[in-house]
Amino acid sequence: MPDAPTGAQAGAQAALRRAIDAHRQGRLAEAMRGYAGLLCLTPDDPGVVLLIALAEAQDGGSVRWLPRVARLSTGDAAFERLREVMLSVTAQRLSVQLENGAVDQAGAALARLVAALPPHRALLRILALARFIQGADAEAGALLAQASGLAGAAPVPEAGLERALRALERRREDHDVVGTVVIPAYRVEDCIGRALDSVDAAVRCYRQASGNRHARVHLCVVDDHSPDGTVEVVREWSRAHPDHSLSLIANSRNGGAGRSRNLGASLAMGPYLWFLDADDWFLDRHLWVTATALDRHPDIGFVRTGIRFDRIDRDITPVWRAASEATYPCNLAVRRACHDLIGGFPDEEPFNPAGPEDVAYSRALQSLFAGAKTAEPTVCYTLRDGNVLDRLKADMLTGRPPGQGAPPEPVHMAAELLIRRRLYALEAKRGLRWDGPPILPDRGGRMIEL
Repeated sequence: MPDAPTGAQAGAQAALRRAIDAHRQGRLAEAMRGYAGLLCLTPDDPGVVLLIALAEAQDGGSVRWLPRVARLSTGDAAFERLREVMLSVTAQRLSVQLENGAVDQAGAALARLVAALPPHRALLRILALARFIQGADAEAGALLAQASGLAGAAPVPEAGLERALRALERRREDHDVVGTVVIPAYRVEDCIGRALDSVDAAVRCYRQASGNRHARVHLCVVDDHSPDGTVEVVREWSRAHPDHSLSLIANSRNGGAGRSRNLGASLAMGPYLWFLDADDWFLDRHLWVTATALDRHPDIGFVRTGIRFDRIDRDITPVWRAASEATYPCNLAVRRACHDLIGGFPDEEPFNPAGPEDVAYSRALQSLFAGAKTAEPTVCYTLRDGNVLDRLKADMLTGRPPGQGAPPEPVHMAAELLIRRRLYALEAKRGLRWDGPPILPDRGGRMIEL
């Protein structure tokens, strides 16, 4: 006959029965207290450790005991199967927590388990899901790779998490651009192809100079209700250059260059903005020179370059060259945040169709932000019948400074008043706390030479 249990053994057996009864009846806190008391007497009893961990998992509390269960090695096949069931139950419970929105709580518990346990596929995948929801995409991908690489793991068909990660990566690739070139276009079917080709050449130059062959620049063409084939030319160019990201916006009525530039900028991608008139073109180094200057000087809001003046470059007077290079929109690169802060280009009636919207924009930009200037010509300002350069050509070749000569017309006076109104309103921005380059303390302006 077996030996009769001692008093201590009988007491322990009775305590175990009471704890198991409480466990079966759902009184989990009482059951865990009973199991914990037993472990004080028999700390290495794998069965009691398993029971308290199971009650803990069912209670939905901490995961203090499960790592200890995972480290037990009994050689008992039934115990091993039960342990695997417990891990699966815990994984399911934490998955439900995620579904119910307790992302941080479940993520913290999962992280503790993954750190303490041998690699477990279900726990790794659920932790990957938590990290994805929390925005830690790289960690989520690494956890999925670890789960897939476990010895003996059968291939898993693509699940929603894998597809969501791939979708985000594709979106990042689509939107990971240096900046956007905005091209307002009106009645330019004969020359806009050349402007687009110049952007293509400038992008290739940027890739070569930067060593980043995947660098991308978005193009946004805003057709300002052209009566000719401008839109068709742009579409044909886009089809011929599928490696470029290009948006085409067609205005339903003519609104002027300023309004078109603002519309293009509102749909831009990347931190930097460039503007190119459709009858002008970039020289190869324009994007590289300007983007590099903005990269290297985080305290500036914009950078300007030199201009090559079509057919009159050797004869233009220094004062007109300086004035043009300080206001021409196409030799400018500006941080998109700075463009937004000053409100973009003015588009009121005195600035349309060919008013001083570029002057107003430049004065507003210089009133709030420091800039940089390089003498290197990186754009070509085309002399074209009826365009601004053509109308001002005679003055540019004389000694008369800009703005002197004929008395101002009412439209110019109205434009000047609107400019002053805007500058006055921008005074309220001084001292603003924001994430962009420093706002100047006054209108004195500051330019650095590159």
